[in-house]
Amino acid sequence: MNTLLVIALSLIAAALARCPADWDHYNDRCFFLSRDNETFADALSLCEVIGKQYGRVATLATVDDAGTQKHLANLVSHTSSLGFYIGANDLVHEGTWVWVSSGHAITYNNWGPTQPNNRDGAEHCAVITYAPQDGFVYHWTDEPCTNQLTYICEMPFDNVNAPVVG
Repeated sequence: MNTLLVIALSLIAAALARCPADWDHYNDRCFFLSRDNETFADALSLCEVIGKQYGRVATLATVDDAGTQKHLANLVSHTSSLGFYIGANDLVHEGTWVWVSSGHAITYNNWGPTQPNNRDGAEHCAVITYAPQDGFVYHWTDEPCTNQLTYICEMPFDNVNAPVVG
């Protein structure tokens, strides 16, 4: 009888999970680290598609405080990827960095040395980068949005769509 109770409780917990499997919970958000490389635009589209599969709105990650930065750096440190797109860009106005999720200007940043530098006038998308030889230990760099990189999606933690029973 105890085994059946444990199984039932496990199924209920899974149904009510606030972050899907393979997503990581931090504060009020769920985060997903891709394994595939995409352009910034394709990464954004894929985050949106993935979110819809769960009945939620998902987008590229907003890193709006040091705690979120530290949490994502920890997640990224367990991968072999050297850079993950996040949702900051200055595509509309050079030098005015905004979050794709809200259009609001970034107020927290973790730019690496000499960043953002808009090298060759072509770098408009933010990436969490691991390149210690260049001084980037999970700092942000600006990169061309057409680079094929891994990416981090986020969606709300509290938007639960539990299945209807009965």
